[in-house]
Amino acid sequence: MAATASLSTPAMEAGGRGRRMRNTAASASLRRAAAGGGSSWRSERRLMSELERTVTAGAAERLIRGYVGNKSERAALAALSRLLMDSHPLAIPFYEAVTQARWFKWSSIHAAAVAALLEINGSKEESRSLISDSISRLDSTTTEEVALFYCDLMAAFSSRGMRDRAMDFYAQLKTMPLSGAKTYTAMIKSLCLMGLAGEAEAALRKMVSEGYKPEAFQFGLVAKCYGKAGSLVEMERVISSMSDAGIRLGTGAANIVLSCYSSCRDHSRMLAWLKKMRKLRVAPTTKAYNFVLNSCPAVGSMAQELGPLLPLSTAELVKKVRSASPWPEEPELVQELLSSSSVLDKAMDWSVSEVKLNLHGFSTIAAYVLMLQWVDVMKARRELPLEVSVVCGIGKHSDVRGEPKVRELAQEVLSRMGSPLRLSMRNKGRLVAKRDRVKQWLDTEWTSPVADESTDQSPNGGKQQPFVVTLLRKLGQALSPFLQFSKGEA
Repeated sequence: MAATASLSTPAMEAGGRGRRMRNTAASASLRRAAAGGGSSWRSERRLMSELERTVTAGAAERLIRGYVGNKSERAALAALSRLLMDSHPLAIPFYEAVTQARWFKWSSIHAAAVAALLEINGSKEESRSLISDSISRLDSTTTEEVALFYCDLMAAFSSRGMRDRAMDFYAQLKTMPLSGAKTYTAMIKSLCLMGLAGEAEAALRKMVSEGYKPEAFQFGLVAKCYGKAGSLVEMERVISSMSDAGIRLGTGAANIVLSCYSSCRDHSRMLAWLKKMRKLRVAPTTKAYNFVLNSCPAVGSMAQELGPLLPLSTAELVKKVRSASPWPEEPELVQELLSSSSVLDKAMDWSVSEVKLNLHGFSTIAAYVLMLQWVDVMKARRELPLEVSVVCGIGKHSDVRGEPKVRELAQEVLSRMGSPLRLSMRNKGRLVAKRDRVKQWLDTEWTSPVADESTDQSPNGGKQQPFVVTLLRKLGQALSPFLQFSKGEA
């Protein structure tokens, strides 16, 4: 590729000042990518440490080339995708190293993202050269591939704030004869990303007129775009048109509709859809669970703040939401979601040796509510397997670095309940306890503390007690693995 030779220039043309800061950001990006790249976590951490110590452009490029040369295709492409997603300057030399790998295959999405990154860094000539070379490469294939590239350019440039350039690509796309459901889907997606809901709906109608059958996903993109723009009437109209297009209400379509209403926090319509799903026996999924609960401000506030009056049962939760939420439909929405056990049934795995609650895929808000549901079910069970565990992961698939939020929440909630579950010595993303201790715990009663302003007359008494309790809890969590090991329970 003609433009490849100069791709590393924009990322490295600045002086030594600020390089360490950029390399630190790249380390964070690569660390997140490594979580899904299939590589050894230890080797990734070693690479990040080396990048953070790098102070020259040449050293950084050598590290990148070594990484791409020694790691698998999947790991290298995952790292590249993450760097491009973060619009980090090191993505450009990284892309250059990828193009020189023996397994390299040209990607429309990657080329479009690199072109946008080059232009935003001031290298317009290199950007245009890369685009021109890419189109020349595609001229020998099909018109559909060229159209898809223009769609990717629209998405890449508009997502980086270059709307005018994205509109230029859209103008070129409109001059081309379009064909294929894939092309129309990419076009609708890019137009929605640009906030052009009317244009996206027009493309959807044209897709139907050309004989292609759209799915719930395409309708959902357009409806959500209208919802974000505040055009709720138009959003509702697009949602209603799904049935006219022959799309039946299954789990996929239900998730799309709930995500649309969740984006504009329309509790009344979400509640109506959940009731409709129950009537048609369409069970909520993990996605639906996340969509609904993430739109509940009162529940979200409880799960994020973890205050001293945090509800520790589903009954307490509904009662607290009913009294605290300014949104009249929120408690009914939570109650309706709790009436179905489909999400919990899929997240819970029972076997002869172990019962396991898997919190992967749940937001912190959803994980909090699911744990309350889980404890209710566990209390109703008379027989338990030998071991009970909650799998919450260590945050490897999260975009937010630092303390894993779901694990932190799980530890806090279970600790307040007096649970014997503690971090496993073998798996830092798993809380575990033996059957006898869990049965003893479940036989006890626990409730949230009741607010009583008369219990502490000191001006800061209300703040001091939660701090001491939290300090003791964290000390217990730090020592519990060693205590378990000494007892032979780990």
